[in-house]
Amino acid sequence: MDEAGNQLPYLNEMHYKLSTWADRDVQAIAGSGDFSNLEQPENFVESLKRAAQDTAPARLAFGARLIGYNLHMNLSGNGWGEPDERAQAVRELNRNEDFRKAVTMAVDRKKIGESLVKGPFTAIYPGGLSSGTSFYDRQSTVYYPFDLEGAKALLEKVGLKDTDGNGFVNYPADKMGGKDVEIVLLVTSDYNTDKNLAEGVVGQMEQLGLRIVLNSLDGKQRDATNYAGKFDWMVHRNSAELSSVVQNTPQLAPTGPRTSWHHRVPESGQLDLLPYEQQLVDIVNKFIASNDNDERAQLMKDYQKVATTNVDTIGLTEYPGADHQQALLEYSKRRADLHVQLGRGYGHPRTGLRRCRQAGGL
Repeated sequence: MDEAGNQLPYLNEMHYKLSTWADRDVQAIAGSGDFSNLEQPENFVESLKRAAQDTAPARLAFGARLIGYNLHMNLSGNGWGEPDERAQAVRELNRNEDFRKAVTMAVDRKKIGESLVKGPFTAIYPGGLSSGTSFYDRQSTVYYPFDLEGAKALLEKVGLKDTDGNGFVNYPADKMGGKDVEIVLLVTSDYNTDKNLAEGVVGQMEQLGLRIVLNSLDGKQRDATNYAGKFDWMVHRNSAELSSVVQNTPQLAPTGPRTSWHHRVPESGQLDLLPYEQQLVDIVNKFIASNDNDERAQLMKDYQKVATTNVDTIGLTEYPGADHQQALLEYSKRRADLHVQLGRGYGHPRTGLRRCRQAGGL
């Protein structure tokens, strides 16, 4: 019923059309789809311009849902992924706190965000828990701001200097024969946002003196490479554990042999946890076992403090998601909860364009 007591149409069919992330946005803007999640910031400006036009077939609604990206370093030092000499040398660097701090300080997150979309859409994200979760605490979040000279000083402290004058730092003479430090960055080739973020990391690390080589694979191959541990670094869109905490909670730390995205057991079956990782494991296990809300809130503050202080992951950017809604626009003007009903009743397909049909009143 509307405010005047009139029976409104109802939805009795919903069709899903599989599509790519970029194509579904195009189709929703054009009006060939009724509902699409807008999650690639490269499309934000054009979508807003189109939605503002009187002839727009779809409206655009930004919500509270935040999408974040992290740079993950492979922290296994005892053989996960069967690393060769070069990869093993990189992992030893990854396990060095000063090296991780140097990398995070060399990331200009403002420029990273602007490389995706101009305007007030992206936010600086240090890493750790998403600012969209109720467990997020800003005071517990340690942020190392952009400081290229400070980052270079930390690399030198680690023993990495440009000894051959080619612009890239070298290992010490007794390590890898003094070769350039070369790091392979794993990224999916399926989504523009991931690729653009990876390219931004390559450029900014070059300014630091680190040679980054992209390993761009399609989704299935990329995931298989991640699970097999055959990567040095990887660009990773935040999963439910960082976005909500209460979903997939064990994945917040290496609480088991295969729970962490960037530190799993090798064939030997042993996890060589760093001291701070053991702290994270203890915190997460206590959180899972607790039923006290105040205690759980404090535990996540502790988690955030430890994770961001020690640079467990390197935050790249964070931005809000939006919905394209074309279905029953006139209906939705009279029923403001239409988009809520759709969201609750029909799930959240990551690569689906939804097409709705309306039927007459009862």
